[in-house]
Amino acid sequence: MSLRHFCNSSRHLRAAALLLVLISTGLSAQRGEYKFYDNTYVDYIKTVRLHVAGFPHSYPIIDLNGGAQLRLSFDDLSRDVRRYAYTFIHCDRDWTPSSLGQMEYNSGYANDYVEDYDFSLRTLKQYTHYDLVFPNRNMRLEKSGNYLLVVFDTQDNDRPVITRRFLVSENLVGLSAQVTRPSVVDKIQTHQEVRLVANTKQLQPRAPLQELTATVLQNGRWDNAVTGVEPNLLGRENVQFNYQDRIIFRGGNEFRNLDLRSVQAPRTDVSSITNEGDFYAMVLAPEETRGNTVYIQYFDLNGDFVNFRLDRPVVNLADEFLQDNFARFGLDFTGEYIEATFILKTRTGQPLDYDLYLFGGLTEWQLKYDYRMVWNTSINAYVGRALVKQGFYNYYYVTDLGKERGQTRFARPGDRVGYDETEDSFDVTENDYIGLIYYRPLGGRYDQLVGTTVVNSNQ
Repeated sequence: MSLRHFCNSSRHLRAAALLLVLISTGLSAQRGEYKFYDNTYVDYIKTVRLHVAGFPHSYPIIDLNGGAQLRLSFDDLSRDVRRYAYTFIHCDRDWTPSSLGQMEYNSGYANDYVEDYDFSLRTLKQYTHYDLVFPNRNMRLEKSGNYLLVVFDTQDNDRPVITRRFLVSENLVGLSAQVTRPSVVDKIQTHQEVRLVANTKQLQPRAPLQELTATVLQNGRWDNAVTGVEPNLLGRENVQFNYQDRIIFRGGNEFRNLDLRSVQAPRTDVSSITNEGDFYAMVLAPEETRGNTVYIQYFDLNGDFVNFRLDRPVVNLADEFLQDNFARFGLDFTGEYIEATFILKTRTGQPLDYDLYLFGGLTEWQLKYDYRMVWNTSINAYVGRALVKQGFYNYYYVTDLGKERGQTRFARPGDRVGYDETEDSFDVTENDYIGLIYYRPLGGRYDQLVGTTVVNSNQ
């Protein structure tokens, strides 16, 4: 019997017992240990994905009463099968916990187990793959707004292992967005500006200039989001967020693509492929910095990654093992782990003045020490390694402008990310922009998310 279906008959009893245990141990007191942004807390958890169920490349936004669900998936590379549980924390628009009690925004259990899991299938690297789809019959969300999903290890003092942000919208405001050229002359060739118009006929706020605020995300990123923008133009049934040089983003460049969907024949240029026993190792062909270059448009995922394969093995129906496990032949359970070695050459042949990092969805949009590139004097280039699962990845090379090379302080969330020397920036780069409208009526206790929209800069 598959582990993900083990003891389903006692699911509700164990969930209720878990709730009592967590209340008695004071899980809520551990909020100080949480980072209220996307983060993985242990090194044996890999390939964490959160998206709309059925749409692997999507942003984690659902309607309050729309029926859509979100899917969280991840791999545990440790040797043990762990008992993971999860909970939700409702947040205000600035990602601080709201004043709502848990029973006010979640009419189901306060916490529940991640029940759906199973072992990898005939892979070099053994792992356990976990899946969670929510909201579900045990965890029902009753309020719109910002939410933090927390996954914790019940066998390790409820230690948090994953946090992920997601959004629940009421769609009480019709929202439209437009991407325009910047109004500031020296940003015309490098930046993109966003303007929003919110139709408030259905919402009918009493004081829209005080009760409504906007947030705009570029490609689903929160690290460079423009937040807390008040409307500056009031119409009869709408408000506008039409500023000069406020809702503005660097256009950036198209992301670099890493196509490792096939181990035997990767589409990314690879110098060598070796079998290291419990994982594959690939040395990628050297790349070059793109500062002061010409823009070239090509397909990318705007910094995201997806996991699927091109070299699915042919199933021999005479193989009883394969017949029993046919449903698990997707990449979730059969994907190999690959240690990819990245090599970046600078145009001058000399190291940069700031520390260099791999950066993108695979690094949770953070400057992480595990993804730091090191200057190799023997080849006069930067070298870095990352353990990734088979799939298609986007990434940048970026510098940490908050730390010069040679200093002892390492990168932290919030440090400024530099692109000029490594990737360049263009006003014509294709990007997604997500507009969010928050509403807190005068005297209200929390920020409602009442409108969302996604617009592409090429539209």
